[in-house]
Amino acid sequence: MFVSVKNAVAALIAASLLLFAPAAVQAQDNLVNFNQAEIQAVIDDVSSVTGYTFIVDPNVRGRVTITSQTPLTADQYFQVFLSTMRVHGYTVVPTASGAYQIVPDQVGSRSAGPVNEDIRGDQYVTAVLRLNHVGVREAINVVRPLVHPQGAINATQTGNALVVVDYAENLQRIREVVRDLDRDTSVYEMVELQNVSASEISRIIESVRTRNASGEDDQSFNVTVAPIPASNTVLLRGNARAVSEMARLVRQVDGVSQANQSFRVITLDHADGEQLLPILQEVVDTLSSDDNTTGRRASVAHHAPTNSIIINAEPDVQRELELVVSQLDIRRPQVLVEGIIVEISDSTAAELGVQMLLAGTGSSDTPLAMTRFNNNTPDLLSLAGAIASPGDDDSTTNTSLQDAALASLLGASGATLGFGGQNSDGTLFGLVLNAVDSDVDSNLLATPSILAMDNEEASFLSGQEIPITTGEALGSNNSNPFRTVDREEVGVKLLVRPQITEGDTVRLYIEQEVSSVAGTVSTTSSDLITNKRSIATTVLADNGEIIVLGGLIEQDDQATTNGVPVLGDVPGVGRLFRSESETSVRRNLMVFIRPTIIRSEADMQAVTENRYDYIAGQQRIADESGDSSLETIMNMLMVDMPQTGTSDDR
Repeated sequence: MFVSVKNAVAALIAASLLLFAPAAVQAQDNLVNFNQAEIQAVIDDVSSVTGYTFIVDPNVRGRVTITSQTPLTADQYFQVFLSTMRVHGYTVVPTASGAYQIVPDQVGSRSAGPVNEDIRGDQYVTAVLRLNHVGVREAINVVRPLVHPQGAINATQTGNALVVVDYAENLQRIREVVRDLDRDTSVYEMVELQNVSASEISRIIESVRTRNASGEDDQSFNVTVAPIPASNTVLLRGNARAVSEMARLVRQVDGVSQANQSFRVITLDHADGEQLLPILQEVVDTLSSDDNTTGRRASVAHHAPTNSIIINAEPDVQRELELVVSQLDIRRPQVLVEGIIVEISDSTAAELGVQMLLAGTGSSDTPLAMTRFNNNTPDLLSLAGAIASPGDDDSTTNTSLQDAALASLLGASGATLGFGGQNSDGTLFGLVLNAVDSDVDSNLLATPSILAMDNEEASFLSGQEIPITTGEALGSNNSNPFRTVDREEVGVKLLVRPQITEGDTVRLYIEQEVSSVAGTVSTTSSDLITNKRSIATTVLADNGEIIVLGGLIEQDDQATTNGVPVLGDVPGVGRLFRSESETSVRRNLMVFIRPTIIRSEADMQAVTENRYDYIAGQQRIADESGDSSLETIMNMLMVDMPQTGTSDDR
């Protein structure tokens, strides 16, 4: 009896709590049951079940009711919570830290959320929907009513895309609508022309499209027009109504353009009319021979002052010739050809020789004894002849001996030591030692460059013209001397003819030459010796690639010994009876080339600025004040030049 009363009291207390408490919460085993519970209490319960952290906006308040008849998993419980917040005008926004913000709906749509992520449920998501076929203006008018009132939708004209911020569940429906809407419904139609060329009708349509005030909103001009010159047709692409309207317009223009004049003037933009004229005349001859009609013969002419081609022919022949002109009158690319010539040479020489003389003159019976070698200077025999000649004798023989002795002394190099003379009985004696050591280093670097049109020959020369004697003539008694002279170019030469092939590969015919004056043939001759190194070849190179054309690696070592037999081989003393010389010449020569294709104004400007900056920088380095005369002149010219364009452009 006591136990029953105790249980009844407990039941009464529980009933009283349910009667006076505003809410009751049961969440055992995720079986959720909230009845007019405070929203903060619900948030606390969701946090304890899911383990998520929530940051609650101060404006989030109210009571909620959630009833669950079956147990819910943590994920299901969280999705129910998201839907409950959405019903009460709130949204749950994830943050970078992993926590969730609970804010009013109008704030949540502008908060940072995941972009283009596959999220379902009642969370705001930002999506970028790209359109391939339909315009953004048309699409945004269709999609805007589907977006949640607190969501947002914007269009990007450049990327032809929609940016949508909405609940993930609603965004999925918007995706499906856009997918069905963004389909290619274009149709194609080909219109054959009789009187107007395909390129001309395409130009007319583009001109009308540009000048049309309605612009993009005019669907009649929202058609792609592609000319097909080979068949003189135009291909139209767009929606069915626009293509039909455009085809009608094209046929109308072609119908009223039936040629009533037999000539056409074509002003050339890039080609040279004088070079183009023979080609057109051959085409005219071919068309005339194939034409079996009785029409008049076509003719073409060139007007040089305006660089125009005048065609006088039947309309069909005019179209054929216009097609040829349009395909030849194109901007041709250019090729910048840069050569790199590197030559490193080293030349060394060493000579050591001794000459001796003992000879009698007049009544002296001293025998003749001498050593003389062809590579020794001065010549001891020439000196002895000058000493032996009478000083007061002005005969031709004595003068020749004295001149030979003087030339021999002037031709000596290095160190020359010796002694000699003539004793009282007329005996001549003398000894001369000559020692020479020379070392010559050379480092040549030349970088010629030239800009050439595709398939056009171009040449470059930096050097001098030197006189070369080709003949001499004397009249009778050595009167009226006559000499013929040619001028020969000496320096750095570069001749190229580039041809651009498929894949930006350049075929180059190249003649590269480097020449210089080495000196005279001898001290007694004015004839010149020239050094020449040349390469003539045809190569293939990729755009911007440096390739080697050729080169020479040479080493020449020579050792020469002239001596008296037997005596020259005696150790020590043999030095007095021989002359020795050693020469060593080493040369490393390499020639490189680099072609650069220039197709546009931007390519040309980049190359020009690179060379301009280099030259200006070199001048600033050379000038102690740090100024560049090139920059000064260019700045003066640019100031004096009239400005082009409007004030708005500047």
